[in-house]
Amino acid sequence: MKKRYIFLLLLAFSILVLIGYNRFFYNFQTLNNNATLFSGPLESPDGEYKASAYYIPYGGAAGGVMYIIEVEETQSGMKKTIYSSNHKNDFSLEWKSSEVLKIKNESSNYNEYRNIELNVNSDIYEESGAACRSLLLKGKYTNCYKSGDDIS
Repeated sequence: MKKRYIFLLLLAFSILVLIGYNRFFYNFQTLNNNATLFSGPLESPDGEYKASAYYIPYGGAAGGVMYIIEVEETQSGMKKTIYSSNHKNDFSLEWKSSEVLKIKNESSNYNEYRNIELNVNSDIYEESGAACRSLLLKGKYTNCYKSGDDIS
């Protein structure tokens, strides 16, 4: 009987640790062999950055597609992910200035809009909000946005 309680206690503790890790130690999905270049690289007006949009399928036949936008500093070659969201019908990238990237990702038929303008040095967007809670990403960005934020 005592072994059973110890086992249940360890199981509950393991589940809590796993949930806490996934909730507070989120990092953007890495671009792997499943990632396909969708748009770009699109060079910033001053040539300092290049933005590329990738899509990654998930969930098999019943799944969907995730958009990941990666920005590369042309001088150093350093890359970072600044945007992650589910696919909507209409998607495009446009540089508004040398550091501000305008992302259009919307399905107007379903009133789903994930459009945003991000400063590539200080802003990130992750649809679910997991990046905004992440202790790994907290110090790297000034502004973090998620679905439902008033970003217009």
